[in-house]
Amino acid sequence: MLTIRDSFEDGELPVLYQIEVECFTKEFRWMETVFKRALTSARKNGFVWVAYIGGRVAGYLLAGEDGSKASIETVNIPRVHRRKGIASKLIAVCEREMKKRGYKEIKLEVHVDNPAQILYFNMGYRVNGFKRNYYKIKEHAISMSKKL
Repeated sequence: MLTIRDSFEDGELPVLYQIEVECFTKEFRWMETVFKRALTSARKNGFVWVAYIGGRVAGYLLAGEDGSKASIETVNIPRVHRRKGIASKLIAVCEREMKKRGYKEIKLEVHVDNPAQILYFNMGYRVNGFKRNYYKIKEHAISMSKKL
């Protein structure tokens, strides 16, 4: 059974980082110290959601705010749990919470080759920009947003 919590235990940080490592090549993944600092800060500010199946971590979403907009920073699901609707459920929980907090719009950036952009489109996100050299390795991103 899938459950989603708006927090995580400190002891789960290594598991969460292993998901980051699995989901991204070295050029795209966060350094471990930066990752742990970002998740710990997000937990304090209510910007992280973790999915569990049978009490074990099955993915997470890290959000933030960018001016007057909420933002999805990353959604990561390990391969073994993909195609089960976990990312969609995490995004939906995040969107509901951000709407409750008064945000009118939510945005994200996605690498031009990342197939997750199809999921985002199916969930109502629309392309509103192209960011050249968005990633430090001169890779491009698509900017997407959705009204809440």
